Amino acid sequence: MPGGIGPVDSDCAKALCLTQREVSLPASADELRIFYNLSMHRVHYFPCRHAIYYVESRHVPVQETIFATLGHSAPDVVITQLYLDRLGYFKIGKRATLSPAQAATVLVALRLQGVRVSVS
Repeated sequence: MPGGIGPVDSDCAKALCLTQREVSLPASADELRIFYNLSMHRVHYFPCRHAIYYVESRHVPVQETIFATLGHSAPDVVITQLYLDRLGYFKIGKRATLSPAQAATVLVALRLQGVRVSVS
């Protein structure tokens, strides 16, 4: 019996993307609660924080979409890797800090890619 966990295959990824779950987070939600409610096909935008939270996946390339959409203004985006623990061993997702205009453009592009967007 082989050990370890391998990457998620494309059939499993498609099945996960078909799941429906309503996410409604208050503006006061902390980052751990945000990531508990995310998946590879869902992003959450907090306008008051100027932040889009997401989980990067080879099946749904959110970060790649952000950079491709913003073109020449992509270097202005600050992307921060976030961790579950204080030692930085367990990655939980990323936070992209964008201006309101950048966020509006990126959210439309993500929706066109089939990513579900929720907003606080």
